[in-house]
Amino acid sequence: MVTAKARTNEPRYAQVAADLRAAIAAGDFGEGAQLPTESTLCDRYGVSRFTVREALRRLQSEGLIRRRRGSGTVVDTIGQVLRQPLSDVAELLQYAAGSVFNFDVLGPMVMGEAQAALLGAAPGSRWAHLSGIRTLSPGGPPVAVTDVYINADLAGHIPALQPGSQTLFEQLSASAGFQIGRIDQDIRAIAAGSREAAALAISRRAPVLQIVRVYRDASGRIVEISVSAHAGDRFAYSMHIDHG
Repeated sequence: MVTAKARTNEPRYAQVAADLRAAIAAGDFGEGAQLPTESTLCDRYGVSRFTVREALRRLQSEGLIRRRRGSGTVVDTIGQVLRQPLSDVAELLQYAAGSVFNFDVLGPMVMGEAQAALLGAAPGSRWAHLSGIRTLSPGGPPVAVTDVYINADLAGHIPALQPGSQTLFEQLSASAGFQIGRIDQDIRAIAAGSREAAALAISRRAPVLQIVRVYRDASGRIVEISVSAHAGDRFAYSMHIDHG
């Protein structure tokens, strides 16, 4: 299990990376397009060259750009997979900025014992069930099928949730006015069932990565649980560990 605690201030390099990531996803920089020079980016964002280089390093590790000495930085997303970095909550939420989540609201449900044990919820607790597909671009091939369970106490905020690149948890937090407290994450390899196979256009029993995330507010209340199945060749998980 990986547990991330919220930080109040997102590092500047993460902000720059998020802005450039969103611009690439929006098509502002097409495949093979040259990004602005480091000097231009420093002036645009009012940051140091170190900050810009760290932001570009993050984008390169996510498979969005290619950097070569003497030829600058170009967008290179061919054959990309959805890459999720994780050093803190900000990075955990940022992976959504480069993808699109479209969902349907399936309605209220009561958590059964077996499902509650898997998800860390209380048996018999009440939730709103949503389900959808995440793609790297509008209308693109699916990279994940996701079920989302939202605490019944927040059901009144569900009609305001919008599909797109912002996570449902971020939208709920803003709408309901609570603070991000903690996100618990479990990743395990499983065999695709009939539903995952159909949604991801893969063979039944093909390997997928199942990611269960439990989102808590500052008081420790579980406000959202998500269960995502990622096709094994369309997702990469990376972690940055700083020494000292």
